[in-house]
Parts: sequence; structure tokens; C-alpha cells
Amino acid sequence: MKEIRLFHRRFNFSSKPAERVKCEHSLAHSLRISPPTAAKKSKQLEWNHELLEKNVIWTNGQQSSLKEWSEEQRLELLYEIAPSPKKANQAKLQTQLRQYRKKVKTAVDSELKKGNQAAAQFLQAVLDMDKYVPYSRIDAFAKLTMQRKKQRIKMLETYLNAHNQLCQKPPANNLYVQEGLFKIPHQWGVGTDVISLEEYVSFTSQFLMEYFPDYEVKAVIGHDDERSVDVKTGAHAHYYLSGRNNQTGKYDLRKTQIKVVNEYIKRTAPDTKLLPDDGKLTRKLSQKFGRYFQKMLFDYANQHLFVDKGLVAKLAPESERRSEKRRDMNREASLPKLERSHNYHTHQLDLTQGKIKLAEKKRVYLLDENEKTEQQLSQLIDDTALVEVQLNQLQVERDTMQLELSDLKAESSRLTILTQSLTQTVVPKLVDIFKKVVLAINAKDRGVLKKQSEYLSSVLNSVLDLPPGLSDKIVNEVALLKAPEAVAPNNDHTVTDHPNK
Repeated sequence: MKEIRLFHRRFNFSSKPAERVKCEHSLAHSLRISPPTAAKKSKQLEWNHELLEKNVIWTNGQQSSLKEWSEEQRLELLYEIAPSPKKANQAKLQTQLRQYRKKVKTAVDSELKKGNQAAAQFLQAVLDMDKYVPYSRIDAFAKLTMQRKKQRIKMLETYLNAHNQLCQKPPANNLYVQEGLFKIPHQWGVGTDVISLEEYVSFTSQFLMEYFPDYEVKAVIGHDDERSVDVKTGAHAHYYLSGRNNQTGKYDLRKTQIKVVNEYIKRTAPDTKLLPDDGKLTRKLSQKFGRYFQKMLFDYANQHLFVDKGLVAKLAPESERRSEKRRDMNREASLPKLERSHNYHTHQLDLTQGKIKLAEKKRVYLLDENEKTEQQLSQLIDDTALVEVQLNQLQVERDTMQLELSDLKAESSRLTILTQSLTQTVVPKLVDIFKKVVLAINAKDRGVLKKQSEYLSSVLNSVLDLPPGLSDKIVNEVALLKAPEAVAPNNDHTVTDHPNK
């Protein structure tokens, strides 16, 4: 398993005007729109406009491409999530609510003394309600027995008017909405080819609904445009979690998160002292809360996101958490992204600087290779010249051999023709000559010398048509046949053979 770091940070926004503006600006950044309040600086360097279509958004259990949302729809979502501006008459309503709450309490006591139990219990039930009270309750109240009914009904109407307008607004100091960020930093090399942006977003919503089911996940927005086109790392998810408990209507997310972390501590570190559940944490206790929240998140991520990817997220060691770089990051966490030392723009600058260094190294390498290539080229030129000389010599030899071959072919052709001619003319004559020589020898053997002489004379006439060399040899042989014969007498009168027979 490859060990990595998972970066998670939470930002709590209350209804105070300054924090409301911060929340609006953060939402505008996440939604890739201009904030409704004027920004100090241009935000054009916070993301890569070529990759805007990569971003996704999750709302109401549905995930879609952010580009499908019009700017008006995004702005409407921003106003839905961010704390509402303070009402113009809020102070007046608060005074009215305080005054009429006191009047209702007095009315409860008065009705009890008069024995109007139903009216007293009705008014007390209204006082005990934190949520919105339907105005139809006034009609139900009017049917009850009570003193000075018209005054009591008017009192209840005025109280409900102030109560219903203010009950939806949390106390200014309470956590109204929480923004969170999930990201695997670039240096760990985990790109969207390993964990897709859609998986980041799904995991984030799953984690929040698992641990904080009573708090509405307003939106999860996935970004994959804070990088270069040729880079795959840097994808991350922002979430916006309502601080209001759906069951009680109270804005108590912080207390609930402390409670959830305490439950985690009980399961994983039973000997560790729990955090105070009243939400009042010192700086040291806040650090402890953050550390165990991170551990809880890492355990969940390892089980539901990383295990199938061959990854395991671990908390940074103490030395890394206390490093100067980490302290700088913590100090800058509350600053706008463009003012931080580590943001999309500075990351792009770092990448560009790295490319420049790489290009410089490549340039030095190429210059060295160029010098080597020039030397090799010079050697190749010399070798080429030598080969050209050798080639010229070989071409001369080839031409000479081709001429000789041509002559040989001509001679071969001539000899072939000559052979054919000899075969057609000389051979028949030789056959005729050999026949006559044989006849001459036979005539000699029979003692018919005159006939022998005739045959040999005919042979000498025939050899005149033969090639000189051949005719001379035949003439010499014929001359031997004509030489005087040595005759030796014997008893049976036979003729002695010629020595050349």
C-alpha cells in the first residue's frame, strides 16, 4: 500500500456581516462566479479556464457538471447557502419579541389564576416552541375561554409576528454554515486516473451524511481545474454543511461535531480524556479536536475510498506538523486564495520554474550532443569521401568486367555459331572421308591397290573443304597410307599388314 497524506480543513461561518461576506466570496470561488460583493482583487488566476468543464457539483443527492448550471442558478445557490443579511428591522423585532414574550408569560399566570387552564397551557406551549409557529394557531386560541379575549389575541399575533421572523435566524455567533475541503496534495502523485473527481465528491457527501445525518449537506463542489492541462493531480472537493439541526432547528453543529469526535475517541482511544460537550474549547483543546477529527476522517477514507486504490492515508508525523511550512499554511488558511503563498497561481509558477530548469538541463545536454554530433558528422564526411573513392574504383572495375563479359558473350555466340556450322558442314564431310579411308584400307587388305589409290585420292580432294589445321593432319595420315608396303612372303600367300594399320 502506498502511504499518502490527505489534506482536510474546515471553515466555520457565522451570521456576522464580515463572515457572511467571506462565505459569499468562498462560495463564489467554488461556483466559479464573481462574488455579489466587490472583491479586492481579480480572481482570474485562481483556476485554469481551459479546464472549467471538468468541475462537478452535488446537490440534493444528484451529481452533475457545473457547466450545466447558469450563472443565475449558481448565484441563487450562493444566496441559499450563505448567511442572510441582517433584516433592516431586526433590532425592532428583537425588542418587540422580548417585550411580548414577557407579556405572554404574565398572561399565562393571569389565566391560571382565573382557572382558564386551556388558554394558559396553550400560551405556555407557544412560548416553549423554538420553531416557526403556524398563524393558524391564533384561530385555535380564539376558541378558548380567557380574559379580555381581543387583547389576548392581538398580543399573540404580535408575539408570533416577531417570533416567526426571528426564529429562522441563528444567534450571530453561532455556526451558520461550515465549508470543508478534501484534497490529496500534488506531491503525492495521486491523479484523477487513480481517484476520479466524481469519486472525491461522492466520498465527501457520503462521509458527511454518515456522521452528521441531521445537518443538511447544502452542496459538494468538485474542482479539477486548478492545474495545468498536462497534469492529473490537484483534484479536490469543497463541501458546505448547514449548521442547523433538522430535528431541533438549533444551530448546534459545532457541539454535534464535538460529540461525534468524543464517540470516536471512546472507540479508538478509551483512555483519552474526552472533550467538553458544551462547545467551549481552549486553543489546546481545539487542536485536540482537530487532530481526532482528522483521524476519524482518515479512517473513513481508508475504508471507503483508498483501500481499493492501493493507498493508505496517514497523519503527518509531529515533525512535519510542526514544520515552518505547515505553520505558514495554518497562518494563511484564513486569507483569500490569491493572497496565500501556496495557491493555483504559485503552483503554476512552481511548475513553470521547474520546466525552465528542466529546459536548461536539456539545453546543456543538447549542446553537448550537438558538439558530439558535429564531430561525428566530420568523421562521417571523411569516411564518405573515402567510400566515394573506393566506390569509383569499384565502378571502374565493374565497367571493365562488364566489357569483358560482353566480349565473352560475343565470343561465346561466335563459337556457338561456328559449332553449329561445323556440325552442319564439316561433320558430314568427315564421315564421308572416314568411309573412304576405311574402303581404302579394305582395298589394300584385298590387294586391290588401284582401288586403294582411288579412295585415297578422293579423300585428298574432300579435305580441301576442311579447315586448314584439320585438313593438314588428314593429309599427313593419308600420306602414310600411300607409303611403299613391305611385303613378306609366307606359305599361305597372305599380305602383311601395313605398320600404320
